[in-house]
Amino acid sequence: MNSPERRLRRERAAEDARCRGRDGEREATERARLRSLKVKTVIRENHGAACTRVIELAPSESACGNLFATVGGKTLTVYDDEHFGEHAAVVAQYAHETTEHQEGGEITAMCWVRWSVDKENANVRRRAHEFGDAVLAIGDEHGFVSVISVAENRVVARIKAHASAVRDMDGARGRDGFIVSIGDDGMLKAWDVFGGEEEGECAGTFQVGDACSVACHADGALAVTGHRSGANVKRWNLAGGITQTGEKLSGGFGATFTPRHAVECVRIVGDVVFAKTRDARFETYDLAKNKPIAQWSEPNERARSGANLKRDTPPSRFGVSPNGKYLATGDSTSSAELFIHDARTGELISTLQPLRVTGAVHAAAVVDHCRHAFASYGPGVVWRYEVVPEPADDASISPFEAASA
Repeated sequence: MNSPERRLRRERAAEDARCRGRDGEREATERARLRSLKVKTVIRENHGAACTRVIELAPSESACGNLFATVGGKTLTVYDDEHFGEHAAVVAQYAHETTEHQEGGEITAMCWVRWSVDKENANVRRRAHEFGDAVLAIGDEHGFVSVISVAENRVVARIKAHASAVRDMDGARGRDGFIVSIGDDGMLKAWDVFGGEEEGECAGTFQVGDACSVACHADGALAVTGHRSGANVKRWNLAGGITQTGEKLSGGFGATFTPRHAVECVRIVGDVVFAKTRDARFETYDLAKNKPIAQWSEPNERARSGANLKRDTPPSRFGVSPNGKYLATGDSTSSAELFIHDARTGELISTLQPLRVTGAVHAAAVVDHCRHAFASYGPGVVWRYEVVPEPADDASISPFEAASA
């Protein structure tokens, strides 16, 4: 552990200790942090693409919960969001180029893959670093899914997943090696990326038609898909292996969705489904109780006319904090504003402004401790909003304390 990280952790531990055991005070502190976020770190990515289309936080319960990853063009970049104090640092960068052994192409989807060291499983031992690793999967425009070891910065498995481009992916947070992918071929496939000999093992195939977004439950038992037409969200029982139809979520879910706008991003955190349409309408659903929870629409609704919401532009993806309490999103317009909501009720907590730029928010994320939120704008810029501390009175710090901090 380095000095900046040690000092940062001490500060956070002392702050958290002040509200330990008092949930109301803890939540009030988190909301105060979200309202005080300001742009402090601007990351100019070098992938050369029109936008950074994906920002994904590593699962907070994993040993690598300090990481986040982005995708733009043919490049996957992994960052450390914690171990350099308040600075973000590049951990690994993978270029998906054509080589002698594989055909590269634009990366179209990405997700984190859960794995744990399994001394009895030769496939896991062979494909993951022996001293600990973080594992990601990417999908490309040619229909391939590549599994990447962050520690070794290389592909450890490669799957011909779809007949055409991979549209979206998600990993099961509670099941090693399990991911789901959807493609422009109209198929949803479930994968054990550590199964099989070299190419992973398909655990289920489903016809999902015009699905454009997918999310997987933590246990890998079910997935939900968002669709281009009719603003539909469907649930799929992955344990069935092969099926022809999905089940629409019941209880009037989707009542506020406009049929002409696609459900361009879906998430599952715990038993809650989060769904967002192209015109920035949100609805949430309780999978355990089979009933809708909340509905809301982002500000700037008048600006979201049909002319401004082109079908061929990248989706505006939102992010939910790993603990399921907060949600970060853009509104699909060129306002470049980042909105932070209470994920349980839809209440708008904070509206964050960028610095002298406009454009659509292509991807967003917010961390559990509420001190950082992320947004990507074109071309290839990631903004980190932070709690900027007041300047310390250095005169009150002894030389010994400064040296040992």
